Amino acid sequence: MKVCSQRQLKILKKLLDKEYVTTEMLSNYLHVSDRTIRNDIHGINELFPGLVIQSRTKGVYSDDLESLLQIIGQSDEFGPKEYTEFNVLKQILSTNHMDIYEFADRLFMSDSSLTLMIRSINQKLQNASFKSRIRRKNNTLFIECDEDEKRRLLFYFLMHEYNDHSIYRMDYQSMFSSVDLSSIREISIVFLKKHKINIRDIELISFTIHVALMIERTIQGNSIGDIETVENTYYVGLAEEYLNLLSEKCSWSFNKNEVGYLANLFAGKVLLENSDQISELETLVNRTLHDIKDAYGIDFLEDMELKEKLLVHLVGLNNRVRHHAYLNNPMKEQIKIQFPILFDISVYMADQIQEYFSIHLYEDEISYLTLHLMGSLERIKKKNSKKVVILSPLGESGFQYFSHRIQFIHEYKINVIQIISMQEINSVYQLKPDLVLSFYDEVHIDGIPVYTVQNFLDNEDIENIYSLLNVLNKEDCSILFEEDLFFAGKNFACEEDVIHFLCEKLKHKCYVQEDYENLILEREKVAPTAYGNLFAIPHPIKREGIANKVAVCILRKSIEWDSQKVKVIFLASLARKNNKNFEDFFARLTDLLSDYQKAKKLSKVNTYKEFMEIFLDKKYSL
Repeated sequence: MKVCSQRQLKILKKLLDKEYVTTEMLSNYLHVSDRTIRNDIHGINELFPGLVIQSRTKGVYSDDLESLLQIIGQSDEFGPKEYTEFNVLKQILSTNHMDIYEFADRLFMSDSSLTLMIRSINQKLQNASFKSRIRRKNNTLFIECDEDEKRRLLFYFLMHEYNDHSIYRMDYQSMFSSVDLSSIREISIVFLKKHKINIRDIELISFTIHVALMIERTIQGNSIGDIETVENTYYVGLAEEYLNLLSEKCSWSFNKNEVGYLANLFAGKVLLENSDQISELETLVNRTLHDIKDAYGIDFLEDMELKEKLLVHLVGLNNRVRHHAYLNNPMKEQIKIQFPILFDISVYMADQIQEYFSIHLYEDEISYLTLHLMGSLERIKKKNSKKVVILSPLGESGFQYFSHRIQFIHEYKINVIQIISMQEINSVYQLKPDLVLSFYDEVHIDGIPVYTVQNFLDNEDIENIYSLLNVLNKEDCSILFEEDLFFAGKNFACEEDVIHFLCEKLKHKCYVQEDYENLILEREKVAPTAYGNLFAIPHPIKREGIANKVAVCILRKSIEWDSQKVKVIFLASLARKNNKNFEDFFARLTDLLSDYQKAKKLSKVNTYKEFMEIFLDKKYSL
């Protein structure tokens, strides 16, 4: 069998999106040189002639989706550790018992490697609050649970653990040997349109996977038993009609209990209004947004559009929770990296929601809350008003032009409160502007920022003013760090050890209370804080610190942190009082998380001064 290297398989996986990808993008993704990427592509085409099309201007591309899926699906290298774990789970669930030695031989791995993989699978099931585990007795592997639970296990693993893929349904086809996902999808679209049921693309993917698992399990002789079924006749009617359509189109036969399974599935996707429930959820939304304002200093309370969208989301979430139909989010990792503060607020919201519904939320569901907050923050920014005084020799004659020219600078609404001359410069203190625009050179006003206009407020001036307003909106984060809270060259075995060490250092300086470590570990259970690029930023769900500080630890060797390599740890103590220093801190982290070379450089520093200069992008004096 022709075998690609693990890196070559990752390149092929990127080509599943059927779009051109530049060698620069691939080199950044895989952290290797452009030349290495070109050599890998040459090697792929030697194994599979013509598979990868190369363009000097556009990059690389493949239109042979079927071959890509086949190569990726058949390879043991596809790192698919999650890919292999899904197949291990799937095969164990396909029979009542499995001899571990025969199974290991079939997988071309040692029984000890298989045992480690089973341990990993069981840990993930535990983290996701499943009660079922893969058991071993007399060298036989088995899982004791009913068919409904088995399907939930497979769905969870497929949608939440095997999640390094694009949004397109074709990525899942290699997981199903006897079911055509495209056919199920088309049948479902026609059916849903007929009944005027509108669902998002991601919900359609979720529905398609649920149905595919039902069909494949039925074909294998694993029909659903007696299950608790939704009583609403509307959902039962939908299920009966849809099941008849599947049988008619694809010549599959199902037992009557599958109607109940499908009725529960429809109940998790299709909303029916309940006024009592909506009233309770409105209270939950308002209470949570009040808490966010107190804890984070961001006021979402006036955004009625956000409240409406959160209400609809929670009604849908309640349905999904009751019928085990959670959503996945293929953009989850990008959201976590690019919007860490908003994702953190979403974790706080999720904590309230989990308590209300008595459930466990996956990171995928939490990231959908972040999307709602992202939209709201953009709307809030558009209402962001800044007061400006203009220092000009032209007097009031330029007022109309200046006011119109800078009325809006991107999301900032500019209010020109007055134009003054040099003779009136002392009056600026009574006017209390956010910024002074000066047409005079070398003007300094104590306590008030001044921008010197270069070219009569041309586009370059406008962009410079915008950059300055952004800087003024946040404060330098250097105050958050202290030299005796910086530790380089340390060795720890796991994330719990690092968290304990840094919490003890913060407690010694009276920056956090005694239970701070437990609060952080609780946060890690909800959503781990390893964001990629060698970084983790552990902190509690709520702002429970005594002072705003960040303890830093740079490890000699990286450790595994929620399946990610971590070498640099920022453990944050966040006090309840609002602090704009953290806005600068998180903004710098966001930039760092998207700049691998800078991140790698930071992970190798040995001194506090060196760390501060790289992190702050400027010379730093102790």
